[in-house]
Amino acid sequence: MANTIKQPLKQATGWSAVGAALTARRGALALYQWLWLILCIAGALSMAVPPILARPILYYADATVQFDLARYGPIYQPVAPNLTGIDIAITDATEALRLDALARADVRLGRPDFRVEYLPQTPGEVIVRGIAGNAVEAKALADAGAAELVRQIRAAGGREILRNMLGWQLWQALNGQIPAPNDRFAWLLRDILRLEALPLSRPIEPFSTPRTLAELSGEEMSDVTRALESRYDLWRFAINTRNATLDALCASTGLTDTATREAALQTCAADNPAAAAELAARDRTIAQLRTIEAAIQFLIRDAGARFDADQVSAAFRVPAALPTAPEPRYEWPLIALAALVGTMLGVGGIAFDRSAGVLPKLQELWQYRELIRNLVLRDLRARYKGSTLGYLWTQLAPLGMMMVYVIVFSFLLPNGIAMFPVFVIVGLLPWNYTAEAVLSGTRSIIDNAALVKKVYFPREVLPLVAVGSSLLNFILSLPMMFLVILVVQLTTLGRLNLSWSIVYLPVIMALQTIFLAGLALLLGAGAVFFRDVVHLIGIVINIWFFLTPIIYPLSTISEGVAARVIRWLNPLASIIEFYREIIYGNTVPVGLIPTPGVPALGALLRVGVTALIVLAVGYWVFQRTSRHFGEEL
Repeated sequence: MANTIKQPLKQATGWSAVGAALTARRGALALYQWLWLILCIAGALSMAVPPILARPILYYADATVQFDLARYGPIYQPVAPNLTGIDIAITDATEALRLDALARADVRLGRPDFRVEYLPQTPGEVIVRGIAGNAVEAKALADAGAAELVRQIRAAGGREILRNMLGWQLWQALNGQIPAPNDRFAWLLRDILRLEALPLSRPIEPFSTPRTLAELSGEEMSDVTRALESRYDLWRFAINTRNATLDALCASTGLTDTATREAALQTCAADNPAAAAELAARDRTIAQLRTIEAAIQFLIRDAGARFDADQVSAAFRVPAALPTAPEPRYEWPLIALAALVGTMLGVGGIAFDRSAGVLPKLQELWQYRELIRNLVLRDLRARYKGSTLGYLWTQLAPLGMMMVYVIVFSFLLPNGIAMFPVFVIVGLLPWNYTAEAVLSGTRSIIDNAALVKKVYFPREVLPLVAVGSSLLNFILSLPMMFLVILVVQLTTLGRLNLSWSIVYLPVIMALQTIFLAGLALLLGAGAVFFRDVVHLIGIVINIWFFLTPIIYPLSTISEGVAARVIRWLNPLASIIEFYREIIYGNTVPVGLIPTPGVPALGALLRVGVTALIVLAVGYWVFQRTSRHFGEEL
């Protein structure tokens, strides 16, 4: 008969009394099952109710932009993969609205409760939706967004007209012809050509067919004016950006007098080649802007170009009606749905418990807690047995990997992420924990075949020991991570930038451990029956590494559907983001300071539910197959 490893049961204690109370029947269910059901419902409500009640009251107002396809139809043609002219017009209109709001010191635009949405309908029609907390602002946003889109559509048509006009002037210049002295606009076009003040998507080519201002209709003249205005706004933004760069290079931020500031910049440029190049580029941009500005003033003042977004024409706006009521929020139906989901999750857990016997197994594992502790310590001692550095390898191994990624992505393939060593190390250590736990958990039963066949103990101990050993190794490597953070932040910022949000570290470690325990149970059982799993998991780990945002932010892939799919199908992506959010902060470019914060409660609960589901599936499979381990091994 096989030997039995069994620890002597101690006399009844407070814990045994608690266990007896939890297993006592209370109607149709045991007490602990009632508590689980209540916990599931409360958890679902706690996740759903705050965002439901916190949703702002919103008013929607819809304006309409209509334009003639015979005139502006090419705007729907592709200009790049998955990008058309109407997409560019909408992007430019959104950016123009944002810059206008910033100029008015209004930083609300873009918030969920204060934004503009562009909803293309049939070709030639776009719905512009203003969303705000009151009806008047919603209508104002919709009308402003629609007017700006009309402007951008007209600008798209005007750019093609300008291309032909500039091409005609280029053809004349190449043939030695000059405009008439009184043709002011022709001379302005020559200045635009000379200064390259109107860069277009395609280079300007000589155009032998005469194209002059006198030949343009009123709407064509308006289109040309809009195209010049669009370029004027871009030059103005470029000048502001270059001035900010000059202020950073020359420490001239506090100089408000223009003459004094310019003199300081000239002095700085004489000694600083980077400042000299930036100053020359800014002055060239100023000349380009002034040329465009002169052309706009001529068209408006002398040629009579006008822009009325509401005048029915080839492109016009239909103003939004003032909304009379906010959008419905469906609070109580959504709360009831959340309670129903919590109830279904609780009932599913109870059914699983009755099928797999979770509580008795937990009580049995508790009796073998000393065995689990000893096996974890044994693995840790065996890991570094005979090694000169011993425990120091828990610090040096991830540090070496971090240095490789820092060298590659900071020098060979720069990514521009602020404090990149901290960014990498905060994601790399949890990944090492994951890879080690999954690989060792997969082999946990096979590598202990002799023990499984000769001695009785709960077979779940072996995968749990693999995860526990990896967790202990992860914890021992944390001092090195904090040392890297200390060095990088002190050398970069001159101070330590840790936040109180780091107190969430044990919570996230617990979520990851639950998730990994489920995987270890599932893969450990599978490897007993299908040995190819051991070889396959090594390949999967390599693929998993690149599908997890460890050396890149998840926003690199996408901020939309793709990012959400990765978060849902790869819980580790969310877990890595949680670690990064509480320790490193939001991903920002070099020159900015990442700010640590607290993960959203909804995201934590979502990952927690996912981890519990993985654990339940892994445990259920393990329970159903563990009785056959001896035969297969």
